[in-house]
Amino acid sequence: MDSSSAAMELFNCIPDLRVMGMKELVILHVVSVELLQGKSPDVHKETFRKRLEGKLRALEKKGVSVKLLMPMGHPSEIVAQVAEEEEVDLILIGSIGESVMREFFLGSTVTDVIRRSTKPVLVEKYISLGEKTHLLPIFLQKWASVLLPTDFSKDSDEVFLKFLAVANNIHKITLLHVVEKERHGKNPGQQKEEAERILEGWKEKFLQHGANVDISIVHGVPSQQIVNVAESEGATLIALPSRGVGLTSLVLGSTADAVLRRSGAPVLLFKQAQDDD
Repeated sequence: MDSSSAAMELFNCIPDLRVMGMKELVILHVVSVELLQGKSPDVHKETFRKRLEGKLRALEKKGVSVKLLMPMGHPSEIVAQVAEEEEVDLILIGSIGESVMREFFLGSTVTDVIRRSTKPVLVEKYISLGEKTHLLPIFLQKWASVLLPTDFSKDSDEVFLKFLAVANNIHKITLLHVVEKERHGKNPGQQKEEAERILEGWKEKFLQHGANVDISIVHGVPSQQIVNVAESEGATLIALPSRGVGLTSLVLGSTADAVLRRSGAPVLLFKQAQDDD
């Protein structure tokens, strides 16, 4: 978290994370030289601590263990480092952007954190209300409708397995496959038939875990169709791996990067161990 009002709005996400089993919250505020603007680090840290006092007390009363860390350094480097040291299960970070301009405002810190860390990263999105900028997370109930795109790669299967374990906490799950063009000697019609067969198998597994699940198979460019289906289905979260067939490593122009930039819904990105830093 930085000191912005947008960062403070991330506390609105805590109820969602508690539903999914969160027991401990590590709040990380990285103090950089640029941030200090001539102030002493101790004064800055004390000011930030006082700003959070009320929220920290409220969380502790609800049984959430809270740890506040304020090291000095480069934000993305420290975030990745602390995530490993604290053995966190998830990094929650905010991305500011609006309407058609949204894709240009995925901050450098956000993308750097995703590239550096091996941990899953949940990128929150915001809307701005009123003349004075008042930022709020777009969706406060992340688990109401989750979109799970798959290209049938091992990495996509791993994401499916993670959500099988928490399927009964999610109101609706949509399994999506995007048919691009002829691949591996199979035309789009053949690919669709194969996709239907595989997704029906996954659907049965999700049903056995108490999920309300639908299947969607569409044609087109993966990143565009993932965002389109998310909007049409009213998805409150998109979860996908950072790479696979059609879900390549997070670089400019990749499916994961394009979805992160264009999606109005929060995006949960799983970074595979073999991904490049």
